[in-house]
Amino acid sequence: MLLEVCVDSAESAILAEKGGAKRLELCSVLELGGLTPSVGLLQEIKKHVLIPVFCMIRCRSGDFFYNSYEISTMVSDAKELAKNGADGFVFGFLDGDQAVDINSCKLFMKSLSKEYQCTFHRAFDFILNMSNTLQTVKDLGFSRILTTGGGPDVSSSLDELKNFASRI
Repeated sequence: MLLEVCVDSAESAILAEKGGAKRLELCSVLELGGLTPSVGLLQEIKKHVLIPVFCMIRCRSGDFFYNSYEISTMVSDAKELAKNGADGFVFGFLDGDQAVDINSCKLFMKSLSKEYQCTFHRAFDFILNMSNTLQTVKDLGFSRILTTGGGPDVSSSLDELKNFASRI
């Protein structure tokens, strides 16, 4: 099993690696569910850790329905983070029907200069039909899904998570 730890500072990144983490998810403002970190924070962390750093791409708190200006902002942020050492990205875009916004996800992934590993984040928990969406997320090129299984926490959704894992 690979341990990935969500961090929001250079100190927490260093401690996570020392504690056995094999990958970091870098965010800012964790108390709001995590937002896009600064380039400066990524640069500082990359000076001190050897494990991969995946950056959250989320321009604001709240829902996961983004307009074209917000998508453009997140694409720009990701390009800058990529130039400065990001090893992958964690994001998720939904449409007004609470389904994966396929076009925005494709646009985002194609806008990067190379293929990065991407994780579909907790937006997945707000999809109305999670079970039928697993294949869509996989087909888009996401290598992982960050989810509680739709419940308030993992322990309340263990059966759903086991079902997802058996189908991937």
